[in-house]
Amino acid sequence: MFVLKPLSQRSISLLWTGQVLAATGSEFYMVAVVWIAADFIGRDAGYVSALQSGTLLFGSLFGGIVTDRWRHSTTMITADLLRAALLLTLSLAGILHLMSLPLLVVLAGSIALLTSTFDPSLQATLPTIAVDAEIRHATNGLFDATRRMARILGPSLIALVNGFLPKTQFFTVTAATFIFSALAVWLAVAKLPAASRRRDFSGMAAVVDGVLGGWRAARGHVAILYGLFTNLMGNVAWAMGILLGMILHLRETSADPLTDYSLMMTAYGVGNLTTNLILGSVKPRRPVVWIIAAKLIFGSGVFLLPLMHDRIWLMIVACFAAINGPFENLAMLHLMQTRSEPHRLAQVYRLLMCAIFTGLLLAYLMSPTLFAWFGIGPSIMGSGAAVFLSGVLGVGLLAWKQAHPARAKTS
Repeated sequence: MFVLKPLSQRSISLLWTGQVLAATGSEFYMVAVVWIAADFIGRDAGYVSALQSGTLLFGSLFGGIVTDRWRHSTTMITADLLRAALLLTLSLAGILHLMSLPLLVVLAGSIALLTSTFDPSLQATLPTIAVDAEIRHATNGLFDATRRMARILGPSLIALVNGFLPKTQFFTVTAATFIFSALAVWLAVAKLPAASRRRDFSGMAAVVDGVLGGWRAARGHVAILYGLFTNLMGNVAWAMGILLGMILHLRETSADPLTDYSLMMTAYGVGNLTTNLILGSVKPRRPVVWIIAAKLIFGSGVFLLPLMHDRIWLMIVACFAAINGPFENLAMLHLMQTRSEPHRLAQVYRLLMCAIFTGLLLAYLMSPTLFAWFGIGPSIMGSGAAVFLSGVLGVGLLAWKQAHPARAKTS
């Protein structure tokens, strides 16, 4: 266990609380949007999620032009409060029976744009709190655990409020989590110095650097580039196989699809969090091996999900598939923090987000057509098989590196 100054301990606790609330709200909100969109347009709900992913990708690419000039805490607080306001607008529309697909699409896109600014700002703030490299991995594990907790808390909230709260009022619950997140972030950073910055460019050059800075920092590191590729592939399967695919699959095959889906996602969160607690104290000596293991596990898990017709087995397979998350995320954070300069960290993290949201966008754009051609279950299984093959590709690359060490070093 690491020891921090009291101010840092307080700041980490509050910032962690803020991320738990924001991540829980996001998980809850994502399921609500897809479920309501499916009420309007059925299988074509994937296009609404595609819009969100495209907006997230746009924000990750170009958001740095603006947010790199702000204090990171200002970005996080502003994003939380504006997201809460937009969600309350959706709740009000539900109360007044004014909910419509165009309104849902416009506000969902706006919320996604704000979401794309939160995580990079958070990652750039962490080195200000956890300065020592020895404790940074443990801090990474702590904050990575928030996503795992959110995948338990978000679906659990759905199961809790389903039945006595209309689906359109799920947005009120989400808005509350963002308001409390903004308060926690403000309390966390009120007495902290701003994260370090370096002004290498000005004018149009600064605009270009805001877009391309992450690529400039990562292009010389093969491990980071492989991690970006596997993140893209994994998020294709995450979106097509779980976020959208299993919702539609269970709506067709289950007598109680919303409860089954929430229990499946709760089990996924339990697997995520348990693995995170174990790996949070293990420094990734060979991070690429962690990433490969993540892809092999996740690909096989997603492949098996549609074959599980029993609720218990559905939860067991989801829990197994979830092991991948901490392996991949902690390895990627370690690579980014050790192989990029501190002032480039937010830019490199935005590059990772671009890979993630590109995968989501591709999945949501392809999924309606693939579901129509091959069926929902086979499409989910195909996405899992593709991720498994990306892990096999990593095994092949490692084997080639060991067989040709001189050529690998030159490459």
